[in-house]
Amino acid sequence: MKFSHSLRFNAVPDWIDYYVAYDQLKKIIFQLEKERVEAAAHRPNDDPEINNDTITIQGQQEVFLSALDMQLDKVVNFYMQKEEELYNQIDELQRTLGQMEHGVIGSPLEKIDSTPHIEKHSKVTRRQSLESRMTSKSEKAGFDMNAMLDTRSQLILLYVSLSELESYVELNRSAFDKILKKFDKVLDGNLRDAYNKKMVLGACPFTAQRTENLRDHIERLENIYANIFCNGNVQIAVRQMKTHLRDQITYDRNTVWRDMIGQERKTLSAHVQITPTGYRVPHTEFYISRDRIRNGLFFLLSIAALIILLNVNTFNNKQENYCFALLIFSAIMWATECVPLYATSLLIPFLIVPLGILRNPDGSQMEASDAASNTFKSMFSSTVVMLLGGFSLAAALSKYGIAKAFASHVLSRAGTRPRWVLLAIMFVAGFLSMWISNVATPVLCFSLIDPILRTLPDGSPVAPCLLLGIALASCIGGMTSPISSPQNIVTLEYMNPNPGWGIWFGAALPISIISLIFLWGMLLLIYRPDRAMPHLNRIKATRGKVTFAQVFVMFITVLTIALWCAESSLEYALGSTGTIATIPLFMFFGTGILSKDDLNAFLWSVVVLAQGGMALGNAVTSSGLLEDIALRIKDGIQDLNVIAILCIFSLLILVFSTFVSHTVAALIIVPIVQQVGAALPVPRPNLLVMGAGLACSAGMALPVSGYPNMAAVMMEDQAGKPYLRSKDFILAGGPTSVVCTVLIFTLGYGILSGVGY
Repeated sequence: MKFSHSLRFNAVPDWIDYYVAYDQLKKIIFQLEKERVEAAAHRPNDDPEINNDTITIQGQQEVFLSALDMQLDKVVNFYMQKEEELYNQIDELQRTLGQMEHGVIGSPLEKIDSTPHIEKHSKVTRRQSLESRMTSKSEKAGFDMNAMLDTRSQLILLYVSLSELESYVELNRSAFDKILKKFDKVLDGNLRDAYNKKMVLGACPFTAQRTENLRDHIERLENIYANIFCNGNVQIAVRQMKTHLRDQITYDRNTVWRDMIGQERKTLSAHVQITPTGYRVPHTEFYISRDRIRNGLFFLLSIAALIILLNVNTFNNKQENYCFALLIFSAIMWATECVPLYATSLLIPFLIVPLGILRNPDGSQMEASDAASNTFKSMFSSTVVMLLGGFSLAAALSKYGIAKAFASHVLSRAGTRPRWVLLAIMFVAGFLSMWISNVATPVLCFSLIDPILRTLPDGSPVAPCLLLGIALASCIGGMTSPISSPQNIVTLEYMNPNPGWGIWFGAALPISIISLIFLWGMLLLIYRPDRAMPHLNRIKATRGKVTFAQVFVMFITVLTIALWCAESSLEYALGSTGTIATIPLFMFFGTGILSKDDLNAFLWSVVVLAQGGMALGNAVTSSGLLEDIALRIKDGIQDLNVIAILCIFSLLILVFSTFVSHTVAALIIVPIVQQVGAALPVPRPNLLVMGAGLACSAGMALPVSGYPNMAAVMMEDQAGKPYLRSKDFILAGGPTSVVCTVLIFTLGYGILSGVGY
């Protein structure tokens, strides 16, 4: 929980205006940071790498210290007022009770005890309530029970108030310390230790003497309560009074939490114009949204296509006809996303078995029990285990801050010129996509450039330039390693033998690096960030000591990747990449580096999507449909050169992945490519499959083209206005997609041919 939320969550609701205005001070810091960056940007003759604007820094410190002093005065004045008020109430109550500070003198109230007990020689058949005991004793003593209850309520109320005052002091002490730490971190100041020591700790609420005095008054109340109601037993008194304190805190927190959620919703909804987009069913109260209508129509279209194709003899074979119907049904469902992608994958195994699609090696229809076993066996393979191993590496690198530390250190050395910051963040996104997937990388990189985004002028072209650079670089990074994206996992499933990490790096890295450099040039040409903002806010490297857990994670990560790269040489001993992937899974979860919550946070929807694609691929192969389609395609392209065939399939996949999804393109087209490559006069299946798999990551010209683009288009500025529009993706992503695809069937073809594919 952020400290600003924690402050409000733990504050006394009635005193909320008298706490340190933490959010307000934080806004002042960010505004000063923005002013400093703008001032540096308008001094082209100065070197921003040299911190020579001492006057500016001193002026910023004066502005911040003035605001901080006002907050300190507010806290001190409120504390003094509240302290005097509560202490006077205690003195007045004690005088009323006829007590001195250290005990009860001459008060008949000491005879009344609210603590349950049983006298030694009395026979009690039923335990009396507190009210009954007080009534019976007060009648004998001639006291007013209502006066006793009123006294008890006053004591408890004072105890709660003093405890809240104690909490008030601690929260504000933490607030001053944290806001000073924030100032030093953001503006490279050195105020924290000096201001804390000279001003905060010297102010009356925070001195040791005042703290001790407050604790003495709390203990004084506990003794008064114990002497009157608990026969002098302070432990019982404290337990009873803390029960009321917990009840009050619970009530306050529930109220504050509801207010915080309500305020958060107001803040979010202030940026969104919600207008009804649907229709009301006549004569009913049911309302159907347009999205639901759209999804329903596409679902009906999918069902209609399935039913029609099941009754059309397309391939003169029952199993092939039914499998073709299932393939088209799945393609429409995946392409339109009328239901979630993973939901369609879960439906595929159910349809494969009842339709009798799978065949035995002799061509006969497979029995239902055998078909079910074969289908589910295909859904869990070495490739799936490698995907889980990749998730575990990504989770550990993110959880222990290794990925963020690496990225921040690289960016901190990129300087302040927009062109170099853009190039650095693009290569960081591409590199991290190799290890923590291009699904998680954009989110991490977006958070890293937040210090830059918040200091940019409104409408600055630098913001969309940086965000687009991260998104498109992550798309390109999706082809760099076998675990960098789901489509690569699907590609590996259809490559035999497995290329290993070495061959994959050898083919993918040159294409990726050239594509990144071209993308960098396109972004500089379109947005001209150096003109808009000569110097940006410097990103600071994360600080902290290297822990044993971080060293352990890095060791296991390097070991796993090294074994993956050497997998072809170790195949006789390890069998496959899936066996190697179990190393990080066991070492991280077995040692407690990752927990059950981390396991639950895995992208299981991606796993299920891949498994559904594998089940469909197995069905297409077993039914003979894949071979039949491949033979028909081969008849039309067998006279073409292999590079021309790769060019055709790459362009086809580029179009499909741009408008639909990278992963869906791989699920549908890669199996066909593999079979076509195997049916050529000179079989080249691995070359075509890997080229097609790399082409799946090349589509990036629309916001829906892959996970990174979807994440980038959701980014908004402080006013709730999106940074990016579809036009931005088309202008930068379109040319980059074409260049990347051309590199795949030219440079990629040459490299893969050179390694014997």
